[in-house]
Amino acid sequence: MRKIVAIVISMLLLTGCRSTDIQKRIVVTAIGIGDDSITYQTFSPENEIEIYTFSCDSLSEAEEKLALETGKEVFTGDVELIVFSGKENIEPYLDYLWHSPDIYMGTPVAFAESEKLLETESEKLVGILNTAGAKVGLIDFYNDIYSADSSAKLPLFSSSGEISGEILLKSSLECGIIALYNE
Repeated sequence: MRKIVAIVISMLLLTGCRSTDIQKRIVVTAIGIGDDSITYQTFSPENEIEIYTFSCDSLSEAEEKLALETGKEVFTGDVELIVFSGKENIEPYLDYLWHSPDIYMGTPVAFAESEKLLETESEKLVGILNTAGAKVGLIDFYNDIYSADSSAKLPLFSSSGEISGEILLKSSLECGIIALYNE
């Protein structure tokens, strides 16, 4: 019996897990990057979707504002969707997402005609992408835009929340990554 107690105590002491109370964390389920704002769709412990929008120029600044407004640690490990809307140069945002240790590289990326798209639950939007066969993961987008061709296509959500086609993005040294036209 003493061996079992010793083993259990050893296991508890040797675990390197750092636990954060869910009540102290805000879970981000989608990120929207618009012309002059960044929107976070979050999931509360009460099973409610909450939307936070901040006027800022970077994702790090927006995350700081989200943490200050909610008083909680921002957790982006459950992001289900990343949506760009109207940004002329998305390269700094893509770079931030790429280097974020919490963001899954297979997270779907899309473009939207309206910044209001994230008022629709991210799970529903990802379902629309899957149904349309238009899902493009962050890693695929990143690899395409930085390939020899320097271009990538993303699905385009209409203002009504349906897939209305694709948008072509081009990368150049002078302009960064810009959206060119719909197809």
